[in-house]
Amino acid sequence: MKAAVRHMMRNRRRTILTLLAVLIPIYFLIVMFGFINSMMQDMFDSATRFDTGHMQIRALETRATGSAMPLIRDPADALVALASVDGIEWSTVRLDVPAMASVGDRTRTVFVRGVVPKEIDPISNMAERVIEGEFLTSNSTGVVVGEELADLLELQVGDEMVLLGAHPEAGLGAMRAPIVGIFNAPEATIGRTVVMSSLATARQLARSDAAATSIVLRVDGVTGPWNTSRLDEVTVALRAALPPEYEVKDWLELVPFVSGYMNILTPLMLIMAAVFFGLGALVVVNTLYLSVMERTRELGLIIALGSSRARVIGMVLTEAGIITLAGAFYGAVVGVGIVLIVEAFGGIPLWGQAAEWMKEIGISPVLHMSVRWTQVAVSAGAMAGVAMLAAWLPAWRASKLEPMEAMRYVE
Repeated sequence: MKAAVRHMMRNRRRTILTLLAVLIPIYFLIVMFGFINSMMQDMFDSATRFDTGHMQIRALETRATGSAMPLIRDPADALVALASVDGIEWSTVRLDVPAMASVGDRTRTVFVRGVVPKEIDPISNMAERVIEGEFLTSNSTGVVVGEELADLLELQVGDEMVLLGAHPEAGLGAMRAPIVGIFNAPEATIGRTVVMSSLATARQLARSDAAATSIVLRVDGVTGPWNTSRLDEVTVALRAALPPEYEVKDWLELVPFVSGYMNILTPLMLIMAAVFFGLGALVVVNTLYLSVMERTRELGLIIALGSSRARVIGMVLTEAGIITLAGAFYGAVVGVGIVLIVEAFGGIPLWGQAAEWMKEIGISPVLHMSVRWTQVAVSAGAMAGVAMLAAWLPAWRASKLEPMEAMRYVE
C-alpha cells in the first residue's frame, strides 16, 4: 500500500490522467442517464396522463371502423366487472368521436374527446394548461381546443365552431359549440387534433345517451416506465372479469411510437456505456503499462530480493484500485451534482426547431434530469470493474519480468 501511494505521488500527472479516465466515463454516463430517464418519463406522463391512461377497456373490434374506436353502447356491465378487480387507482368513461371542425371556410379533421371533468382532475393537469379562457365543467356545453388547432382555424375564446361528427356506428351528428378555452397540449399532435368537451356534449354529437369508446384506467403503484410490471397482473385480472365483447390494452399498445422510441433509447444507453467504458479502459491500460515500464528496474530488484510475483501483481493492482475507487467516487459525485444543479435551476430550456421537435414526440421542451441511485451505483461499479480488469494486463506484465534483464533495462 505505501509503495503504491508513494509511486502515485511521484507520478502525479499520470495518476491524475488515470483518475480522469475513470471519472469522466462515470460522469458522462450519469448525465446521459439523467437526460434519457427524464425523456422517457416525459413520454410516459404525456401518454398516460393526457391520452391513454395506464390501460383502457375497449369494445372488441368486430368490423372495420377506420380511425374511429368501436362504440360501447352502454359501459355499465364493464364498470360492474371493473369494480371486482383490485389495484385500480382511478377510472373514467370517455367518448372519442371523429369529426370535422369548421370555422368559416377553414376545416380540420379532429377527434371530439368527451370527458367527465371532475373525474380527470386528480390525474391530469389539463386545467392548469389552459392559457386562455377556462377549462370544462360538468355542465359545460362549450369545448376547449389546443393552441395549435386555434392557430390553424384562427380561433379565439368566445368564437363558435361547427362540429360534424361521423362515427361509423353512430351515423352523422352536428352541433355548434362555443370555444370556452385554449390549452397548451403536451404533444403537438394532441394540440392539432383533439377538441375536448364534456361527456354529455360528445354523446350529443354521437346521438347516444350512454355511448362510450373506452374506460380509461390508472393502476396503483405505477409511476413511470420503470415499474410497470403491476400492469400485467391487473390486465390478466381484468380480462378474466370482463365479458367477452371487451378487450384490454395497455399504454404501450395504445401509443406504439412511444414503445419504438424507448426501444431505441435503451440500446443507445448500452452502446454509449460500452464506448465510455472502452475508452476509459484503454487509458487505464496505457497509463499503468507506462508506469510498469518506468519501474522495470525497480520491480526487477524487488523480485530479485525474493518478493513473490503475486506480490508484484498486488502492488500494481493496489495502485490501480486506489485510483479507480477515487475516480469512481468523484465521478459519481460530479455526475449527481450536475443533475441536482440542473434541476435546481428548473431544467435546460430548448428553443426553435428543437423545442418543436421535442413537443412533437411528447417530450417537454425544457430538458430535466433525473437519475436513480441504482444507476449511479451500477455506473460507478461497472467502470471500476472495467478499470481493474484493464489493470490486470500491466500487472501480469510486471510479474513476468526476469530480475537480471529488468535490472539491465534502460529507458
